[in-house]
Parts: sequence; structure tokens; C-alpha cells
Amino acid sequence: MNLYNNIQKFGEYFNSIRIHEGLMLVDMVLPVNWEDTKVLGSRGNKIQMQKGKKTDKQKIVSFFSSFDEENTEILVEEVLAIIKWNKDLEDKNELLNIKMIELKKMFSENNVDSLRRLNFNFKDILDLDGQQDPTSLVQ
Repeated sequence: MNLYNNIQKFGEYFNSIRIHEGLMLVDMVLPVNWEDTKVLGSRGNKIQMQKGKKTDKQKIVSFFSSFDEENTEILVEEVLAIIKWNKDLEDKNELLNIKMIELKKMFSENNVDSLRRLNFNFKDILDLDGQQDPTSLVQ
């Protein structure tokens, strides 16, 4: 994959790329509330990171690894994983808010007896922290 395509994958969050003392560094401007350390840790800390300046809305984070082909590919994969994880979380939160509005409307428009019969059916089996049966979480 060429440099242009990799930079393009980082999207609006890409700030710069540089080589310093045998390290490849990718500087990203991320929303301040994004998880980066947590995501890297959950993936085995295959690359390193250094946090830079921060404002109320954004933070600069430099991700780095050894400058060789294998580690550069890992660097790109890990940064993309951080972006995907956080974008997915944003999408989930937005969907949750929409569904809460729908539920509030449903509760305001229906009587209590019909609401007691309310069920949630999922087409796909959910994996909730390793549990295959979501009904075990509902009492």
C-alpha cells in the first residue's frame, strides 16, 4: 500500500508523519474524549504513543514504532484500530440516544399493560462481554 492510501485512511485526524532517530511517527489530532491508551493496551501495546498539546475539544497524539516495513504496517493498523473503535463507540452512543427517544415515545403513548408485554428481539446473537445470552442480563 502506498503512502497516500495510508494517509487517506486516517481521514480528518491525520496531522503529520515524520521519521526521527529510527522511529516512524504519525501525529494525529483526535477528539479529546477519545480512548487511545485503553485501546492500545487492549491490543497488546504493539506500538508506542506520546500525548502532546490538548485543548477543550482536541488532543495531539504521536504514535510511533521502529522504522521498518513490518513495524510501519503495524503502526498503521493500530492507529486505524483506535479510530475505528472510537468511531464505533460514537455510533453506538448516537444509536442509543435515538432508541431512548423512541422508547420514551412508546412509553408515553401506551398503557402499562401493553408495555409489560414489551420484548426486545435481536436478529443476531449479541456478544455481551463474552456472554452469548442477552436475557441473562435482564431480570
